[in-house]
Amino acid sequence: MDFLSKRYKTKLNYSILIREAVAQDAEQLLALKLEYIALSNTIPLFDYEYANTIEEEAEHIQNFHKHPNSLLLVAEYNGELIGNIDLTASWRKKMQHTAMIGMGIHTKWHNQGIGTLLIQNVLEWSKEKSSLSVIWLEVYASNLTGIALYKKMGFKINGSIPKFFLEVGKYIDKTCMHIQIK
Repeated sequence: MDFLSKRYKTKLNYSILIREAVAQDAEQLLALKLEYIALSNTIPLFDYEYANTIEEEAEHIQNFHKHPNSLLLVAEYNGELIGNIDLTASWRKKMQHTAMIGMGIHTKWHNQGIGTLLIQNVLEWSKEKSSLSVIWLEVYASNLTGIALYKKMGFKINGSIPKFFLEVGKYIDKTCMHIQIK
């Protein structure tokens, strides 16, 4: 494991741990993802579309350890996973200096600063431990809270694609953002 575990206080003074995911997290991580996907209107995936088994989730976690420019972090409170962020580097030679962020947080833990901590840790790791120079993400244009968080962390809007997502019979634009880290 390349990333050291770090403790933080949330806005409500709860002590959480941000650490690199390990295969033993598979069952909890899968349950966490299915929970926040099912309740989200800003993640372009239905819970039934995320069909990993616990074994497949463990393999997914292990794959992050095999790629030097990829990272999967979890946020933990009292042994329970409450959030995660993945930084997935491109396998293409011409794009190996780039990676995409995906993040989710348990609904009970929204607005506690956990997203900020997860992104902060990914950016620190990227600057110190990787050869990445560009990190990018895609977000629903209607997700104003998410966009504000990403801007606060230094991401810039590159543009949008109209009517990219179809959420409950309504089209939503996609906003593309990036940050230069090196």
